[in-house]
Amino acid sequence: MKGGESRGLGHGRDWSVLPAEGAAYEWTIDPQQGLVQGPLDLEFLRGQRVALHLEPGQIALLVRGRSLQAVFLDGGHILDIGDGDGQIPPDCRLVFVAQTRSLDASWTRDDPLDAGDGVAVIGSCTLAISGPGRFFETFLAGLEAWDEPFLLRLVRQAVQAAVAGMLEGGEADPLRLQARLTALDPAELDDELGPCGLACVRAAFYTATPPVGSGRAADAGQFTSVRRD
Repeated sequence: MKGGESRGLGHGRDWSVLPAEGAAYEWTIDPQQGLVQGPLDLEFLRGQRVALHLEPGQIALLVRGRSLQAVFLDGGHILDIGDGDGQIPPDCRLVFVAQTRSLDASWTRDDPLDAGDGVAVIGSCTLAISGPGRFFETFLAGLEAWDEPFLLRLVRQAVQAAVAGMLEGGEADPLRLQARLTALDPAELDDELGPCGLACVRAAFYTATPPVGSGRAADAGQFTSVRRD
């Protein structure tokens, strides 16, 4: 086994299993089929080898029960399915994730984020999956199938919690809060979103009711912050 013979399944771009006799069963994924695809039950492939092809930006997660066993990055992987030494147990499943697809989260005046002291925050942001293992453990572990709208609602809740955590104990004055939101760098959300496997790449947050005042802060809803790193 290449990529850690004595360390279990492991992680990495070059992870593979030495081929067995016979032709391999070819498998690839359609990037148009959704952010998360699967799971693919490996039981029906018992005794076979799978030649897994992943395009750049596609990853496959090898899952056993609720536990993540391996992450396959883009490239080719030979998976030998069986109960023997060096084989992948047939009770594992494959979950495919399209990392190139962004995740969008937003909320409006109809369902604003309560920032405390009677101030409501609305806005939108674009996120990327920065840690596939943490993303799986946060949003996918224990689920048998994934409905994308439901998954995006979970992501939205995580973003709202991250914004609330970032603002906690900060500016209470609406005008200053508006200025704070205008100047927000998406990277400021990393501490809150990183443990979920997410990174914010674009953000536009502002108070639901424009604060009384003049100048740029009162019109901050017109400005969008893009990650600078």
